[in-house]
Amino acid sequence: MDDREERLSKLIEEVRQHPKKSLNWRKAMNKLLIEIQQLPGLTKSSHPDYGEALDDTLLKLGDEIQQFEPKYSSIETSLVAWINVKLRLKYKVQELYSPNSTRSAIDPKTAKTEFRQQARKTPLSLDAPINSENSTTFGEQIPASGARDLWELQEQIEIEQQKLKNSRIGLELKEYIEQDPEGKLRRCHPAAHPQCNCQILSLRLLLKHPPDRLSRVAKDLKINYHTLNWHWKNKGLPLLRSLALDLGYQPND
Repeated sequence: MDDREERLSKLIEEVRQHPKKSLNWRKAMNKLLIEIQQLPGLTKSSHPDYGEALDDTLLKLGDEIQQFEPKYSSIETSLVAWINVKLRLKYKVQELYSPNSTRSAIDPKTAKTEFRQQARKTPLSLDAPINSENSTTFGEQIPASGARDLWELQEQIEIEQQKLKNSRIGLELKEYIEQDPEGKLRRCHPAAHPQCNCQILSLRLLLKHPPDRLSRVAKDLKINYHTLNWHWKNKGLPLLRSLALDLGYQPND
C-alpha cells in the first residue's frame, strides 16, 4: 500500500469513528476532502458552476461515506469511481454543459445559489464605507466568526433560507391579520366582548409600532385586564400560531 492509499484508508476510518457533524468528524472530513480533491481521475471542469456541483457532491459524500466500500484493489481508484459515478459528479458536470438545462440560466435564484455566487465574487474593500451617507464600513458589518468548513457553510445557508421563508410567512400573516378573510380572528373574543377580538388585539399588540401595552388595550376596550390577558395567551396567540403553521412556519422546537 503506497502513501496515498494509506492516508485515504486512515482518513476514511477516522471519519467513521466520530459522530456525524461533530467537531472531530468535521476535522477528519476536511482532511479527507483536501486529499480527495487532489486525486487524479476526479471529474473536473472550468465551468463557472463547477464549484457548486462539487460542493453538492462533497456534501453528499459526507452523508454517505459510511456506505463506501472499495470495489477495486485500490482505495484511490474505488473512491474516484464512487464519487464520479455513484455520487454523480461526472453527470453533474455533463449537465452543466447541456444546452437545454444550464443551472445558471434556468434555475430560479435561491438563498443557496445566491449565497454561493456571492462567496465566489471578488471581495469588496472591507475599509470602504457602505455608502456616502454612512461611515460604517463593510468590515464592521461582518460577524466575528464565519463558516469554518463546508458543513458550517451549509448550515448557515439553511439558516438564511429559513430566515427568508419566515420573513415571507411573516408578511403573509400580517396581511391575513389585516384582512381576516375568513373572519376567524374577529370570531375569537371573550364572551360578551366582541370588541376585544383577536384581529383588534393583533393589530394593537403585534403590528402597531410601538405596540400597545395589554393594560392600555384593556382600559380602552373596557374589559377586565386578567380576562383579556387569559384570552390573549390561551386563545389569541394559539390561533395566530395555527395560522402561521398553515402558512408553512416551522418552529425550532
